[in-house]
Amino acid sequence: MARSRTALFLLIAAALLLAPSLMLGTMMSHSSPQNLTWAGQFAEQFRAGILYPRFLAESFDRMGGPAFYFYPPIAFWLDALLSVVTFDAFSVSYRQSLSSLLLLWASGLAMYAWLDAKEVSPPRAALYGALAYMVAPYHLVDHYYRGAYAEFAAYAVFPIVMLAVRQIAEQRRFAPILLAVSYAALPMTHLPTALLISLTALPLYVLYRGWLTGATRPASAFFLRCALGGALGLGLAAIYLVPALTLQDWIPVEDFWAGGYRIENWLLIPIARQGGLIEMMLVIASASAAYAIAAAGVLATLAWRGPRQAWRSEAACWAVICLLSVALVAGLVPWFWRVPLVAKVQFSWRLMIVVEFAAISALCLAPWSTQRRALSYVLMLAMIALVPGLAEMATAIRTRIALAQTEREEPADLKQFLPAGYPQKPDGGYAELSLEPVHGLPTIACTPQPRLCRADNERFGAMRVEIAGDAPTTVVLRRFFFPFWRLDPALPLAPTQPLQLVSFTAPAGHHSWHLERVTVPAEKKGWAISGLSLALLLAWALILRRRQRAQ
Repeated sequence: MARSRTALFLLIAAALLLAPSLMLGTMMSHSSPQNLTWAGQFAEQFRAGILYPRFLAESFDRMGGPAFYFYPPIAFWLDALLSVVTFDAFSVSYRQSLSSLLLLWASGLAMYAWLDAKEVSPPRAALYGALAYMVAPYHLVDHYYRGAYAEFAAYAVFPIVMLAVRQIAEQRRFAPILLAVSYAALPMTHLPTALLISLTALPLYVLYRGWLTGATRPASAFFLRCALGGALGLGLAAIYLVPALTLQDWIPVEDFWAGGYRIENWLLIPIARQGGLIEMMLVIASASAAYAIAAAGVLATLAWRGPRQAWRSEAACWAVICLLSVALVAGLVPWFWRVPLVAKVQFSWRLMIVVEFAAISALCLAPWSTQRRALSYVLMLAMIALVPGLAEMATAIRTRIALAQTEREEPADLKQFLPAGYPQKPDGGYAELSLEPVHGLPTIACTPQPRLCRADNERFGAMRVEIAGDAPTTVVLRRFFFPFWRLDPALPLAPTQPLQLVSFTAPAGHHSWHLERVTVPAEKKGWAISGLSLALLLAWALILRRRQRAQ
């Protein structure tokens, strides 16, 4: 099948899979309220010329929030670009559905590219694998249950990272450049997913490809090129990573890993023992069982052909990675989730992206030409194991369609992006914002009251402030305090207690100030590192290009 026809076929498949959302707009899910409010504000600033919006002025009842100092931007850049090319013709709800369609399509194209190397799989297997990746249960759980828009985008990047590693092993000239760019994109789509991939599939596949070389010198050269590509990728992502990792004392970051976000609450085996697997967890468990059956069946089929040949095949590599990942999701290796950074990914089943990718890769790379009957039985057993999860998902989608026809999802914010120290309800849910104390607050308050105390709101949270009085006065503005605020002319700013509002002391006399957001040092460091990494990457690409021409 020609590549253009393949791309069209995958686009049609993506449209069918997301048909309810494309017809009804964003449907109710765990994170859909946050997606709506963030995408709307992000796109508005992007259209105004702010290419990397970080502060969302309309959040928290227009008190302002720093969501994109911490949340990855790539999926929202796509949505913002879509708003530009469509002249903002669609509502945010429908535009989010179109953005998700593009991401699902991109994931299929990426998986097809990964599988379309003729020496490892026939074209038809690549097409089937791309479809399977698009329709994979957790992939659709991310859309229909969780509304995990950023994590949904990671599915489009993951296959390209693996493809780059394979091409480095094949000594493709520009493969390290591809690895750097794709690996940079991975954390900028979804940081917890990037961490889990970086600790499981990526190092295991690199080790496998290095071992496959069979000699120390080529293996060392391969590892070095992978390491350089990965390091440059992290450098490129520094514009996001440096602020996200170093500014966490601005927000109540511990709320991301407390209560219902603790990983031990979501391991499959303990959940099954305690209360049974229902709803979304039933889908994840059913998918885990199906993919484990598929991976084990591929290994058994390969072993039947001969152990030595089996263990050197790429299908075996991905089958092993799948089984290891299923064991982690199930909770059979609990110490893994106690590693400090891993403990912060919130949910063990985020690793399902690796499970699905690995199982599908193993099946597509298996020797169907010689073991068709055995592999067909394996596939049949895996499909039977999927039935409970697919039935649950069908029921859930029907329920969401019915709700979408009678109710519209409303934008909302996430309490984890309130300023640190702001009083919150104990044990409140992630969307319980506790904003009652700031409702009705005036734009500006002055104590003692001067002759003139005025503030005018400007775009994207800025303010024009004018004070006239015979004595110093304490000014409180209706903005949450974050260190990026600055007064021009400069005066020291401080947070009020306990509401964490912007305040300053205005001297006697008649004065005017402009409250504006400035670039903080962490942002500057991120830009500097990313700029240097980009310069090095371009220099490397230029050297490779010249060598290619010289040959």
